[in-house]
Amino acid sequence: MTRLPLTDSMRAPATRAVFAALEAAGDPGCVRFVGGCVRNGLLGLPMTDLDLATQLTPDETEAALAAAALRSVPTGKAFGTITAVVDGQPFEITSLREDVETDGRRAVVRYTTDWGKDAQRRDFYLNALYADIDGQIYDPTGQGLADIAARRVRFIGEAEQRIREDYLRILRFFRFTAGYAREIDATSLAACLALKDGIDELSGERIQQEVLKILAVANPLSAFEAMLTGGVLAHVLPGWRDAHLSAFKAMLAIATEPERRLIALLDDGGLLEDAALRTLSKRLRLSQRLYLRLKSAHEAAEALAEGEEIRRLIYTYGREAALDAVALSGAHLGKAPARAQSLLDSLRHLDVPAFPLKGADLIALGLAAGPEVGRALKAIEADWLRHDFSQAVIDAALDRLKDSPK
Repeated sequence: MTRLPLTDSMRAPATRAVFAALEAAGDPGCVRFVGGCVRNGLLGLPMTDLDLATQLTPDETEAALAAAALRSVPTGKAFGTITAVVDGQPFEITSLREDVETDGRRAVVRYTTDWGKDAQRRDFYLNALYADIDGQIYDPTGQGLADIAARRVRFIGEAEQRIREDYLRILRFFRFTAGYAREIDATSLAACLALKDGIDELSGERIQQEVLKILAVANPLSAFEAMLTGGVLAHVLPGWRDAHLSAFKAMLAIATEPERRLIALLDDGGLLEDAALRTLSKRLRLSQRLYLRLKSAHEAAEALAEGEEIRRLIYTYGREAALDAVALSGAHLGKAPARAQSLLDSLRHLDVPAFPLKGADLIALGLAAGPEVGRALKAIEADWLRHDFSQAVIDAALDRLKDSPK
């Protein structure tokens, strides 16, 4: 019998309290660990969330938690998920389900007590594993443990059917393959490529979230190379131009942050340019913060390429944009990762002066309040920047104002 090595969080009183509450309302064994915590535990990888599956319906789950005086939040009740919060730790508890109807974006489900039916509606065999509170593993498909042992990512059953149930599974396949597989599964890949047009039906938010998750994988290069050669990337990132992933490859060794990796990926495909970036932002529903970061990184990179001095770059575009631009430049130039990281570390602490004047300072010297003050400040600031933040420029400007006729 295969057993899951339980972590401290799995053995914690809070976890046992949730199991006890649900089992008090149902049969013993009506709740199990499921998904990522089981998969990663068997692979010896770090776990994050503790997700649970139960034979109880969402209403029964809420009632069971209330009877045990445990807090519950209906975070996804419409989809069968109730979140228990015990000692500050959340537990997502999802009722067993089977699909009744799917359209590639959402599914109509009904609740079941059959673990096998719940497993069959999941995406990949290695995600359809369950474990009880003592670590006993359950593998309803009969394939999950084998795929864990082989480090293999395959769709459950007919790959095309799984994809038609939710086209986001195409992107999930590339993410899980990059994160867990030794090599890409040919049958699953063929199904993804055959149905790639279905990505166009997905909401921009879902695509954006999945892209960032892929970029968070330690080495997502294989995923993006497969998406590029298979024509998937053009559906994921609208406006993508055929290109090699040269800057992206180099950036992977320089940065682990998904958004900085995204900058290099978009730059390779010509998607940081204004018109392309606006189109991409609209399709993927980028947040204003992320859109402005991508835009500022591009502008700072252009300024850097034209010879802008680093401190002025930081002053003009902000430290984050300047760091993004330097990282992108390093990726394009093929700088050694250690050297690029060392440069980025030094720039994080590089002192950049703040402009020392305010409008009130000029008014105090006799300049009339109004638009003229703003124009004078901008002119002095521009001169100050041109002369490398020179205090002498400030002093000279103030002296001229003191001596000017009032």
